[in-house]
Amino acid sequence: MRVVIVEDQGLLRDALAEGLSTHQVEVVGLARDHREALAAIDRSAPDVVLLDIRLPPDFTDEGLAIAEEARSRYPDVAVLVLSQYREVAYAERLLNMQEHCHAVGYLLKERVGNLTELVSALQRVAAGEIVIDPDVIAALVRRPRVQDPLETLTAYERRALTLLAEGRSNLGIAQVLDCQISTVEKHLSNITKKLGLATAGTGKSRHVNVRVLAALAFLRSNPSGGPSTSEGAAAATDA
Repeated sequence: MRVVIVEDQGLLRDALAEGLSTHQVEVVGLARDHREALAAIDRSAPDVVLLDIRLPPDFTDEGLAIAEEARSRYPDVAVLVLSQYREVAYAERLLNMQEHCHAVGYLLKERVGNLTELVSALQRVAAGEIVIDPDVIAALVRRPRVQDPLETLTAYERRALTLLAEGRSNLGIAQVLDCQISTVEKHLSNITKKLGLATAGTGKSRHVNVRVLAALAFLRSNPSGGPSTSEGAAAATDA
């Protein structure tokens, strides 16, 4: 797997490159900003671009802008974005880059500390999957609601919904839950009926985004009247 790393902090960038190289990941380019990132992608034709969401010059959403431009040039390059913010809108923007989105991921930056977990996410997006940080989904599932429809779900269905929102295919959910795909399909059918989620999606990666967007839209809704902004809005700005 060939990876370009886009990170403005030199120490972190070098640490990532060194750590990934010990896990059979070939780092083929390093960049600090938009210009360097696109030049590295053009030059090295990576399988995955791993990038911080906040980069020079404004430290806002430069990583997303790079991801969008990279995918417009190279539709099959995978993108894994790192952020300190538990912001579903960032994930939704990634999922909406293309009509049939694939090979994208949004992880909290703290995952960098676990190289095995980070490499697993890189492998998943390189294989065409969608990856949404479990902590982002968990925070949304825990949000208070008035007459919470999630209470109608069984514990098993809640777990399946969480895995769906993380971007797992039917096969991926079955592997995590250690069950048959037919069992997963049955539970997802029940979830769809109970929560009114979109019915699109056969488990193929090119359809997963529709199901993920439906799940995220439901989990992001806020009938309790509490804050609807990011769970991490008060977090420090990404370095």
